[in-house]
Amino acid sequence: MQLFKRVLLSLFPDEIVAQTINPASMFISFISTKEFFSVINRKIVENYKLNLFDVTLDPFEFKIGFWENRMIKPKDIDTYYSYCATANLNGYRFFSPANIGNNLSLVVALYVKDIFRAYPPEYYLNFLYTVFLLSFVFLSRIKIFPYKDREKNYNWFVETMFSFYEFVFQQTGQKVDSTIIKKLKKELLNQIDLFFLLFTVYQNFNTVFVHPEVSDKDFYLWLFYDELKGDTKAVYTDFVANYKEYTGKKNFSAVETKVMQSILPADILLRYLFIESDMFLITDTVISKLFDKKILDNFIKSFRKDDSQLENFLLYITDYKNFKKNFFWGVQKYMITTFRDEDTTWAPTKEDLDDLMSSIGEDVENTESFKIPERIKKESKMMEKILNFYITLVWWSWVSRGDSFFLRLFRKPIIQKINKAYDQFDEKNYTLSYYWGLLYQYGKNVFFYKHTAENVRAGKQKFILPHKTDIKNIYSNISLLKSFDETFLATILQDINPKDIRLYIKNKKIIELFKWLIGQEISGMVQSSDSKFIESVYQDIWSNLENKTFIKTLKKELTEQDIYHIKENIYNLDFWISKNFFRAITENKIILQKEYSDLVILGIFSTIRETFSWFLIYLTYLRDQTDIKNISIDTTLLVKIYIQDILNIDEYYHKKITGIITTIQADFNEIIKHWIEIDDNKDYLKIGYDNRVFFSTKKSIEETKKKIISEDVIRFKWFLKNISYYNKRFLMPQ
Repeated sequence: MQLFKRVLLSLFPDEIVAQTINPASMFISFISTKEFFSVINRKIVENYKLNLFDVTLDPFEFKIGFWENRMIKPKDIDTYYSYCATANLNGYRFFSPANIGNNLSLVVALYVKDIFRAYPPEYYLNFLYTVFLLSFVFLSRIKIFPYKDREKNYNWFVETMFSFYEFVFQQTGQKVDSTIIKKLKKELLNQIDLFFLLFTVYQNFNTVFVHPEVSDKDFYLWLFYDELKGDTKAVYTDFVANYKEYTGKKNFSAVETKVMQSILPADILLRYLFIESDMFLITDTVISKLFDKKILDNFIKSFRKDDSQLENFLLYITDYKNFKKNFFWGVQKYMITTFRDEDTTWAPTKEDLDDLMSSIGEDVENTESFKIPERIKKESKMMEKILNFYITLVWWSWVSRGDSFFLRLFRKPIIQKINKAYDQFDEKNYTLSYYWGLLYQYGKNVFFYKHTAENVRAGKQKFILPHKTDIKNIYSNISLLKSFDETFLATILQDINPKDIRLYIKNKKIIELFKWLIGQEISGMVQSSDSKFIESVYQDIWSNLENKTFIKTLKKELTEQDIYHIKENIYNLDFWISKNFFRAITENKIILQKEYSDLVILGIFSTIRETFSWFLIYLTYLRDQTDIKNISIDTTLLVKIYIQDILNIDEYYHKKITGIITTIQADFNEIIKHWIEIDDNKDYLKIGYDNRVFFSTKKSIEETKKKIISEDVIRFKWFLKNISYYNKRFLMPQ
């Protein structure tokens, strides 16, 4: 609970938090960690394929226990859910279609509001919905820019956007006046710079899932794999078979309308800000305060020329500090204006407030007896709505969990060049079995996402997540395999992602141990040239690859800002524990390239980067608890499962890899023991310990092994990744 509360409070301006009674502290004091975690998960699964969570095999929820379904002790529920929720708020900036779409819509609102004042308000709101939803349409390639010529693509985009605008009216059940649409189109297109901005964003979104060796048909076969086997398969089969006809047209057919139901989100966050509000006043008082108009103007003017400022623009509009600094001052102005205009006669006196407070204490059973003034009721309702919008929008900026979207959107050349260099599929002994293992885990993982997404779309507030999957098919598709390859690279290069939340370690012992273990090497790295720095960061990976172009590509493609972010992240413990693992593979003469392709080796190393440090933390905790409580827990099987089922390394290498794990655990033993004490780590690990004891006590290793099912392995990986994402925000003071 400690870090959970601190992170939530950090979202609000210091001036508000410092007040004795304020909406931030009230909101957080009443929040349910379980409900908050549920809201996060609902957002995660809503568009899970486009967010690539299932591809990266990221955690969903392991049913409070990672071996079998059992109830958690009531006193641990808050700890469990606060830890999992905080793990999701892991500090990396998240560039999902929803995150970008929401903020893009807010920017557009500022530039078009005056045009829409002369028309019914639904035209304004549906236009903002259009801007938001088109992010999903172009990312999923429901529409594809058909021309090579920029001007032709722009003209096609304008017609497509207004066609979709009318589609949105249909979906919201509102009648559209074609005369108004015609007038609006003429006026809006005078904002040519704004439309080039939208054109640029959507055109870049359109290429995120493009791979030179993957056809669009293969991409759709992956994206709609489940739908092509369901009750609506005829519609999806038609779309896939005739996608060239559908995707290039300006209008939206009945087939596309049905196909989009599995792509578009079930809910639109913007409506919580605008519905039952004065939309133009909200724009003037709240949204207008979020961004510096001069900065926006400079960005937007640039897009008529090219997309060179796209990354900087998206970084700017998704920077939560804009919201933290300015949102509530705009809200204050909105509330004052709204209720002053609505009721100029009533002003609360001291007696009114005294009567209100005393009535609250009279009968807690009967809330209807409270003499709450009508104006306060309205203000409270409005404030609650705005607070929920704010919290959801801001924390959604960080639900990254190993996000690979940043690399796919902004560093496409790195991914493409490395993929091209290593994309020679070979038939080495273990390459095929490695991918088969990932595909099998993917099928299990996506079952949980799909099951939850269907329930969320059905509007269910509560439902049971099955303990065991019932999948019968193994997902196998070239587009999915290439997504795995790109995810490997994105994970290896995760340190270039901007990190908005930085928590620095204050434990003196950890700082001393870190300096003693790694300080000298860090000092040499940060003082070296950029070229030498890149070599020192990635040489332990590079030395295990057969093709030696990896570092050469990075030196050419990494930006100055990328190197800055990497330098910041080398002050993180998991970076060095993983680096020691990579180095030990070379030192122990484990020649992986004999049996694995280079891309598979990158896959193994990416999983090490995401899970190994946290596996060591868990092993250390188990061992220490065994000594304290005198309950024997054999970790041999756990290590075997980690190597065989998490890393997917063949049994041939197990003995040497086990030796490496044992050595690294001994080398980092003391610092890990102190790390376990950080915030809620120990309490969360205890839940995992209790679960492990329940599962394996009084059973032999063979009995325990027979009891483990494949879903247990998936849940174990989720368990490790939750620990990983929770701890990635912690940095050493430089």
